[in-house]
Amino acid sequence: MNKFEAYALKEDPFDIFSYDHKMADREEEWKRITSCLVSAFEGRGPTYFVLLGDYGMGKTYMLEQVYNWLSESKERDGVLVVYGKSDVLYERRVALMESEPKWSKFGLDLVTRIFDNIDRAKMLEVLRKTSLKDFQSKFLKVFEALKEEKEIGFKYITGQKLGAKDLQQLGVNSAITDSPTSLALFFDFLRIINPAGYNNFLILVDEFEYLATQSDMRIMQILNTFRNIFDDFGDYSKSYNGKLAKPHFMFATSPGGWERLTELEAALTKKVGGAGIVPFMRRLNKRNIITLEAFTSEKTIELVATRISEVRTKEVKDSLFPFTRQAVEHVHSVSLNRPGNVIQYCGILLQDAVDLNLQKIDVADAKKILEKYGISSTEPKGVERSS
Repeated sequence: MNKFEAYALKEDPFDIFSYDHKMADREEEWKRITSCLVSAFEGRGPTYFVLLGDYGMGKTYMLEQVYNWLSESKERDGVLVVYGKSDVLYERRVALMESEPKWSKFGLDLVTRIFDNIDRAKMLEVLRKTSLKDFQSKFLKVFEALKEEKEIGFKYITGQKLGAKDLQQLGVNSAITDSPTSLALFFDFLRIINPAGYNNFLILVDEFEYLATQSDMRIMQILNTFRNIFDDFGDYSKSYNGKLAKPHFMFATSPGGWERLTELEAALTKKVGGAGIVPFMRRLNKRNIITLEAFTSEKTIELVATRISEVRTKEVKDSLFPFTRQAVEHVHSVSLNRPGNVIQYCGILLQDAVDLNLQKIDVADAKKILEKYGISSTEPKGVERSS
C-alpha cells in the first residue's frame, strides 16, 4: 500500500515540477492564447507574443500546454514547435562556444540552442518529408548529413566544436562562428521545412525576465537580433516566393521584467531616439501581450480538486479530501494568489499529514504546518484578503 492510500490517492498530486495536468480555470487566458496563435499562423509574417505573470502564476505550465496542444493536435500539423527543457535564451548546453565572451554573438548562441532543443526524432521526421534535390544553399551538405542521421550534422547546427577532419567530412569550410551565418542557417531551415508541410515555426521562450538584468547595451543587442529576424523574413520571403515557414516567438516573463524593458524604451527614446529597443517593441502587437490573472479563492479550490481527482483510487464524497474547504481557503490566503504556491503548499501539507497520521487536514492543521515552514499571512489581524 502506498503512503497516500489512506487518503484515496495513488500518489502525491502536487509535484511542483510536473506540468502534465488538466488546466484549472485558465479558460479565458487559454482562449486568448490559442486565438492569438491561430491568427498568427494564418497571417503572412512573423509574430512575437509576450506571456506576463509573476513567479508562480503558471507561465511555464502554460508554455507546456501550448507545446502539447501544437504537438499532439492533428489540426495543427502545419506548425513546428520548439520548447526545450534547457532554456533557449540563457542556459548554455554541452560547452557551446565556451571561449566566447557571453552575449558577444547572441544571434549565434540563440540559433544553435534553438536547434539543440529540437527533438532529434522530430528533426529527422521533418527533413525526410522534403527533397533536397533542387535545394540551393551553402548549408546543403549539412542538411544532407542531418537527413542521413549523421552525428556530425547535429554537432554543426548546435554549435559544437569541430576539427578539420570533421569539417572535411561534412563538406564545409568552417564551423558557424558569427551571428549572420547562424541566422542564414536559421532561415534556410525555414525554407527546408516549408515543403515538408510546415508553414509556421514557433519557439517558446521561458524566463525572459532575465533579459532585464542585463546592461542597456546587451538588452539592445538581444532585442535587435529578434528585430533582425522579423525584418529579414520579408527579404527571404520575397526572394523565395514565400516558400518558407513563418518564425514566431512566445516570451514568458514577469511584469517587473517587462516593465524594465518599457522603461528602458521610454528612456532611450528620449535620449537617442530609441536605438535597438524601440524597433523591436514596434513589431510587437499589443494584442499579443497576454497576462495570467491572479487566482481567486474559487480558482484555488478548483485547482486543488482537479489535481486530486487525477490520482484518486476510489470515489469519495468530498472532492477536496483529505483537505477541508477551510484548509484550502487558508492555503489560498497565504499563496499570494499564485497557483504555483498553492501546489507547493498543498504538497507540504499532504506530506506532513501522512507523517502525522492525520485523518484529514483541517484549517488548524494547515495553519500549524505551514507556519512551521515560515508560511503565513503577513497581514495584521482584522484585515481581510480580497480573493
